[in-house]
Amino acid sequence: MKSRRGAICALAVSAVVLALVPGCREEERDRPLVLEKGVYQGEPDQPLSEAQLHELRQRGLRQSF
Repeated sequence: MKSRRGAICALAVSAVVLALVPGCREEERDRPLVLEKGVYQGEPDQPLSEAQLHELRQRGLRQSF
């Protein structure tokens, strides 16, 4: 009976440790935990070059019917 209780306790401790380990990843550390609705909090996008803008405009023209 005593060994069964110890095994259950060890299993519970292992489950808790395994549940907490993924939360320790480095990429998850400095992320915002409180989000503002409707506000983008990521890094700003890079502006498009003139060549990229031209290509997007050409794609749009090809899609119009």
